[in-house]
Amino acid sequence: MSSSDSPILQRLRRLDSSLSGFHDKLCDVLYGQEYIQCVPNLQDGETVQLVDYLDKVCRHTALPRSPLRP
Repeated sequence: MSSSDSPILQRLRRLDSSLSGFHDKLCDVLYGQEYIQCVPNLQDGETVQLVDYLDKVCRHTALPRSPLRP
């Protein structure tokens, strides 16, 4: 991400994923008005950066057993 990125990408870049409250702060950004207004106006490269970022920081949850097996 570069300094010419959209404000939402800059804000996401400033989040520290090593902190315990990271996912709460990430949710605050993703559900905020700035995000809602900014995302439709992202350029193609910015959209790719956003998806890549979210892919790296997404929460993975392991289920104790398959919901398809009794």
